[in-house]
Amino acid sequence: MKAWVAARYGPPEALRLRDLPPPSPAAGEVLVAVRAVGLNFADCAARLGVYPNVPRPPFVPGMEVSGVVAALGEGVTAPAVGTPVAAVPIFGGHAELVRVPATHVRPLPPAVGFVEGAALAVTGLTADHALHTVGRVRRGERVVITAAAGGVGSMAVQLARRAGAQVVAVASTEAKRRLAADLGAHEVFGYERYRQAVAAGVDVVLDSVGGALFRPGWRALRPDGRYVLFGFAAALGERRVRWLRAAGELLRMGVVLPQALVAPCRTLAGFNLSLVPHLAGELQERFGRLESLLAAGELRPVVGEVLPFAQLPRAHARLQGRHTVGKVVVTVGSH
Repeated sequence: MKAWVAARYGPPEALRLRDLPPPSPAAGEVLVAVRAVGLNFADCAARLGVYPNVPRPPFVPGMEVSGVVAALGEGVTAPAVGTPVAAVPIFGGHAELVRVPATHVRPLPPAVGFVEGAALAVTGLTADHALHTVGRVRRGERVVITAAAGGVGSMAVQLARRAGAQVVAVASTEAKRRLAADLGAHEVFGYERYRQAVAAGVDVVLDSVGGALFRPGWRALRPDGRYVLFGFAAALGERRVRWLRAAGELLRMGVVLPQALVAPCRTLAGFNLSLVPHLAGELQERFGRLESLLAAGELRPVVGEVLPFAQLPRAHARLQGRHTVGKVVVTVGSH
C-alpha cells in the first residue's frame, strides 16, 4: 500500500510517499480501506514530534479517516466488511489502509459521503466535549471561541449557538470572521481586539490557541466561569515549532494558584481526547448524536479545501500556515 511516512520530525517536506506492506487487523481491530483523510492541527504537531505519545520516526501520521471496512480482527463482528465508516486511528491514517481499534470506528449514515465523514469525528467530538462535558455551557451564557473558523472552532460555533449560548467568535482574517458569523456567531473579533471581545465578561472560553490570550480571557470569567484549554497553537509556526516564541507565550500565560480558583468560583480545565481511551463508548454515543444532527441539517462540517492524496504534504503546509478555513480533507483513490 501507499503511505505518507514522516521520515523525521520536521516541516511538511519531512513526509515521504512510501510503499509499505499492507497491515492485518489484530484482535479487537478493524482494517479500513481509506477513502478520505481528515487533516487536523494535531497531525501537524505529530509530524513535528510535539504531540502526546507520538511514535519515533519513521512513522505514519494521521488521526482521522473515512473509508470502507476491509477486514475484521479476531473478536470483532461489526461493522461488517464493506460498511462505510468514520475512524480515528490517532496515528497511521495517512495511508491507503489503516488498522483501527473497533471502539474507534463508527458506520456512516447513508447520506454522509466520505469527505464529510472524514471531517466530522475529531472536530465534532472535540467541540462537543469542550462545550458540554468540560465547559458545561448553559442557555444564555456568553461563550468565547478562539480559532473560530478552524475545524473544531467552526463546529463549536454551531453547537454553542444550538445550545442557546451567546457566541463570541475570534478569528484572524475578515474571511474567517465572515464564516463564523454565517455559522451563527453573534459577535466576531480579530485577535488584535481580543481584550475588547472579553471586556463585557464571559461565562465559558474555548481556547485552542493559548499563550497571550489566556490571561485576558481568564480574568474576564464571571463567577462560575469555565476556561477550557485544548491546544497551544501559539507554539507552532508556519513550518516548525517556534521554541523561543513558545517559551514566551507560556510565560505570558502566567501561573494560576489553586486558591485563585476558589473565591471567584472559576474552573480551569484541559483535555485531549486521544488520551482518554476509556471514554470510547461514551464518544460513540455522542458521535451518533452528531450524525443525527448532520442528517437533520442542524450541523454541518465546514470543508474548506479538498486535495488529492498525492498532495498531502501541501495540505499539511496549508493547514499549519493558517491558510485554510474549516476542515482540510485529502481524498484517497478515486473518491
